[in-house]
Amino acid sequence: MRINGLERSEAKWWLRPLYSFIARRFGKALTPYKVYARRPGVLLTLTGLTAALEFSKLVDAKLKRLANIRAAQVVGCPF
Repeated sequence: MRINGLERSEAKWWLRPLYSFIARRFGKALTPYKVYARRPGVLLTLTGLTAALEFSKLVDAKLKRLANIRAAQVVGCPF
């Protein structure tokens, strides 16, 4: 069973700026965010957690990027 994500036009109006932000950052709206848009509370919580980790100063930014790239490689992400 596969859960279909919501396209930008199907998402709640207040989530649409998030779609634009994700598209600017990654080149397109990513499927996990489209699926999470079905549960806006989960999407906003995930986005807050991601932002907190991104802006944390405890780990050097270059190391964070390296960890992100390696994690993407391990799970087979194309980017």
